[in-house]
Amino acid sequence: MWNTKRSKLWGRGLILSMCVTAVLSGCSPSASPSGSAGEAPKGASAGADTSKEVKLKMILLGSRPADFDEVYGEVNKIMKDKINATLDVSFIDWGDVNQKYPLIFAANEDFDLAFSAPWAFYSQQSTKNGFLELTEDMLKQYAPKTWAEEPKVAWEQAKINGKIFMVPQNNFEYDYHLVAVRGDLREKYNLPEIKTYDDYTKYLKAIVDGEKGTLPSLGASEFNSVELLQPNEWSPVIKQYPIVYKVTDPSGKLINYTETQEFSDFVKNMYATAKTGAWNRDALTSKMDKMQAFKDGKLASVEWNMGTLLRAKSEIGSTHPDWKIEIYDLTSNKKRLANPYINNGMSVHATSKNPERALMAIDLLRYDQQIHDLTNYGIQGKHYEAVGDKQFKSLKGSVNFPPAGTDPWGWNSLHERNDVAVAADIEKFTELWKSTLTVNHPLETFVFDDANVKNEEAAVNNIMETYGKPLFYGLIDPNDGSHGLEVFKQKLKQAGIDKILAEMQKQSQPLVQKTK
Repeated sequence: MWNTKRSKLWGRGLILSMCVTAVLSGCSPSASPSGSAGEAPKGASAGADTSKEVKLKMILLGSRPADFDEVYGEVNKIMKDKINATLDVSFIDWGDVNQKYPLIFAANEDFDLAFSAPWAFYSQQSTKNGFLELTEDMLKQYAPKTWAEEPKVAWEQAKINGKIFMVPQNNFEYDYHLVAVRGDLREKYNLPEIKTYDDYTKYLKAIVDGEKGTLPSLGASEFNSVELLQPNEWSPVIKQYPIVYKVTDPSGKLINYTETQEFSDFVKNMYATAKTGAWNRDALTSKMDKMQAFKDGKLASVEWNMGTLLRAKSEIGSTHPDWKIEIYDLTSNKKRLANPYINNGMSVHATSKNPERALMAIDLLRYDQQIHDLTNYGIQGKHYEAVGDKQFKSLKGSVNFPPAGTDPWGWNSLHERNDVAVAADIEKFTELWKSTLTVNHPLETFVFDDANVKNEEAAVNNIMETYGKPLFYGLIDPNDGSHGLEVFKQKLKQAGIDKILAEMQKQSQPLVQKTK
């Protein structure tokens, strides 16, 4: 559809042949390794003074597992030997990311490295001078393996106003959301396999009625993927805002989905589902880690991307072999995008005292096989067992260091291994996706510069939190005269949503024209 050099680079065959092997890496989570196990990137310290030992402070997202310090103790032994640096890692829990991630930059906290992504404030922090510009000379000198191996299109995707502020991942994945359920409970209540949202709500209702002490779902905010965005083949420009484009429309027209009939139907569905007791009324303020709750049996379903769900299925197979974890695509006939390289990455804090060593650490995290396997899968023989060069098997100890579960996605590379326990599931989903459902779009790599609408963004974010979230969770009647749908839409307009949409459309159109 878009016969250009860029669309060829992002051709379906390239994207999906890599997706099939690397899909478990994303987040939210392989070709044969470029070097042998434990091989350091060549020239990683060329021209760099590493005589002084430094401690690099790194910010990751999620929860710290029980064996994290033990695993990273091993990582630091290798890293100290190779670049005379160690990692001091802090986590921001998922429930706190939207609030705490921007605050660490606003307060100019002392750290060197942070996970970054378009869905985790990459554009916003880049334009606010939160991240250090990474020049070609810096990357070539201090992260030479990364510079040599990274596809050129990835660096282009990372550019904001012509400057690079991120080292993107070097593999592909999907962020398309699926639903995981307890198949043993589905069968217990004689329910059919789940193919539609209606099937899913029947499952949730059965859990409400029959499984006391088990919550059917954590909350409805996630359903903007499986019940709103994906069914309509919409992709958000920035996930925090209700501005989307249709992945099958090459014109790149942006719409405010809150003004559509589809959104009106969505909030009505959420309200009806919430009334069944499918999630608690405190879902808005819950700090529960939904994936851990699912693994522990406190949740009967969870919705996330394929890689995350398949990792959970593998882990649960070891800890609860009597459970039957089933994963369903509720929008199995809808077109979808594969993720761009910048969907996960690492950035250097603008005020880092050790930016050179930080880049050297990124090079090791990505391309030193020993370090990469440690940070992704833990200690061999305790948390996992390597199966050749391309696969791994989780061991019982992985419950204390889940494979790819501690936010190593920022250094995803072609070293990623596939879990042997879910290889059939990977093939089941990706074969269909790659053959008929994956498309490209001119805006899939669009990065928005919000410099002209920062005030409007702040106001819109406030309205999304105050009026939008209760509607997404089905906790407010859409017809409510003080907080319902019409009030929400009016408040968004007052906050400046139309100005943001116009600015996004203005910036995105040159990219659409370029790719025609």
